[in-house]
Amino acid sequence: MIGSRVLPHIRIRVKANKSFASSSFRGYSLQLRSQLIQSRFATTRQSPTSSIVQPFEGSHITNRSKLTQEDKKALSKFIANPLEKIQEKIKSKSFVYPYNYLNEETEQQLDLFESFVSSVNEQIMKIDDFDDSYLTFTEFINPNSSLLPVLINSIQNGKYPKEMLEICNLQDKNELLEHILTHVLYKDYLEYKIETTPYEKSMIDFSNPAQWFPEARKMKRKIIMHVGPTNSGKTYHSLQKLSKVKTGYYAGPLRLLAREIYERFNNQGIGCNLITGEEVIPSIDEYGRVSGLASGTIEMIPLHKKMDLCVIDEIQMIGDAQRGSVWTNAVLGVLAHEIHLCGEESAVPLIEKLVKITGDELVVKKFDRLGKLTMEKKPTSLKTLKKGDCLVVFSKRKILEYKCSIEQETKLKVGMIYGALPPEIRAQEAVRFNSGEYDVLVASDAIGMGLNLKINRIVFSGINKFNGSEVENLTTSQVKQIAGRAGRFSAEHGSKEGLVTALQRSSLLYIKECLETPIVELEKACLWPTGLVWKYYMTNYSTESPLSETLSHFINSTLNFKSELYFLADLEVKTGILEIISKDKLLKNMTIDDQLTLSETPVSIHGPMNRELVIPTVKKFFKNIVERDCKTIFDFGFLDLHLLSAKPLLNKNIKISLGNVEKLESMHKLTLLFLWLSQRFPTLFIDKKSAMELKALVEKRITEELNNIRRMNKMGRR
Repeated sequence: MIGSRVLPHIRIRVKANKSFASSSFRGYSLQLRSQLIQSRFATTRQSPTSSIVQPFEGSHITNRSKLTQEDKKALSKFIANPLEKIQEKIKSKSFVYPYNYLNEETEQQLDLFESFVSSVNEQIMKIDDFDDSYLTFTEFINPNSSLLPVLINSIQNGKYPKEMLEICNLQDKNELLEHILTHVLYKDYLEYKIETTPYEKSMIDFSNPAQWFPEARKMKRKIIMHVGPTNSGKTYHSLQKLSKVKTGYYAGPLRLLAREIYERFNNQGIGCNLITGEEVIPSIDEYGRVSGLASGTIEMIPLHKKMDLCVIDEIQMIGDAQRGSVWTNAVLGVLAHEIHLCGEESAVPLIEKLVKITGDELVVKKFDRLGKLTMEKKPTSLKTLKKGDCLVVFSKRKILEYKCSIEQETKLKVGMIYGALPPEIRAQEAVRFNSGEYDVLVASDAIGMGLNLKINRIVFSGINKFNGSEVENLTTSQVKQIAGRAGRFSAEHGSKEGLVTALQRSSLLYIKECLETPIVELEKACLWPTGLVWKYYMTNYSTESPLSETLSHFINSTLNFKSELYFLADLEVKTGILEIISKDKLLKNMTIDDQLTLSETPVSIHGPMNRELVIPTVKKFFKNIVERDCKTIFDFGFLDLHLLSAKPLLNKNIKISLGNVEKLESMHKLTLLFLWLSQRFPTLFIDKKSAMELKALVEKRITEELNNIRRMNKMGRR
């Protein structure tokens, strides 16, 4: 019977894996497997009979549930000695963790203790039913006051889990009784403190955010800055040091960078975990020990964990209005004995000011560019582009247009890299360019951070960029970082000259001016409270008020915030997410804790495809959190299984493939969001394996559509 139930499930799983690799119905087989997992998960999760608590040894002993008055007096006498020992500990303040809070305010504790003793004895005399047949291990581990008489009677009769003596390092049942009485007294004390502690008006103090991290302030940390232009080898030395310590963390700005370091270390035989918002991959040695080293995104840096060394990359991002606060909190709060900050020299004066406040030691190491960077005297054109060029463009639409134009007007093969493209596809495009499979790269300023590219010449398509609200010129820092990608140094070939040019003469002049401009120092660090600080602040407000209201009130109260060192973060993304929650009747019921978690949701809600697909799906994700249901990625209706299982067709209308790419990018974005939520709500967003396989499938389909566009451009050239 068991075999007949299990074998079909095994056959379906095998079929699903084969189908994923070769069948035209790639998405459907995954959906079938996912439904089976969901059904099994939901049954286990909701079954009323699925209990892991078992009766303890001795619980079968015949029980006298009715006690005489003499029996009850004997119980009161039985607890007298343990209670005397507890009283002595209160007077001598000798409680140890986790009951050390009982060492505070001795007089108050003694008054509370007297009430506790009276209450226990009163309960013993009043209660009629001492039946302990229902007691399990749980009641002994986490006892409460209402069960005390029954527990005391059970212990006196020798009916208690003997394992507890070993677990809690106790000698006999008298010490067990003292332990249980202490535990209940401690719980009563905490309840008393909560009820009697006077209301405190909590405000977030922005004048000295270093005090948000008291554990870090107890340490004397050594901060080493490795600064220099792009292609100077500044990060290399920090990573060498990280590879030699027992515990450490590499904090990068991109998931792509985190994975690159993770793979590099593991390929060198150095155990390293991967920690990003979407996935956690532990590195476990042959003895079952998890590595003490980790590579991850800056947002995932564990500020509560002590470590030997932490590398924080792209430190100049501390001045970024959207994400900079994460760098600020990391610099102020990471519990590492040694911190390596890598990035541009523009951040040095600001870090020096912060270190004066934190009291840490600072060492600055400067690096020069490995290889010459030369400005060409004349602009170039699309027809004169050559192998090894990278055309930098500042909008996705323009990137696609330039790619089509170059492939139709020349014989060059063109790769693409831009922000909306999945990181895995970006890495794949980079490999093809570096290997020579692509002649030219058309890319956004995403190339300025995180990808190792063998670029001979950087070609600027222009100098203007949309910043989210308006079009503005590139900053000096942005120009230097993008231009610096030309002529990358390698250990194999040494330094290589990099060339820089543009499509227009006016752009060429502006770029030349920026490259000749001295470094512009960062003046202020971006600031935003951590989740723990926010929760403290939220105690001022009604739990029924949506977080968006509290955030709005907070913003209004900080309009006049002025500081020589800090500026408040741009909250457009946070407020956008919280507005989705506050405007929905069901989502308004979400707990404040969940709202705080979701305010960090890594998803953009702007753009036409976002309105059609992303925002409605985000609402479905959020509603699932309120309803506390377990769902797979297939239950949210955003996957176009027909598009996922289709094969790209050559046709004269290139817009069809471009539209498919955009829709697949949105699906990829939502798949990543599902994975992000599965890390934070693992019982609500289930079957992560199918989601990971779908992510790979979407990436494969994007690659197929991009190759199809290339083939159509080639046909158009003929």
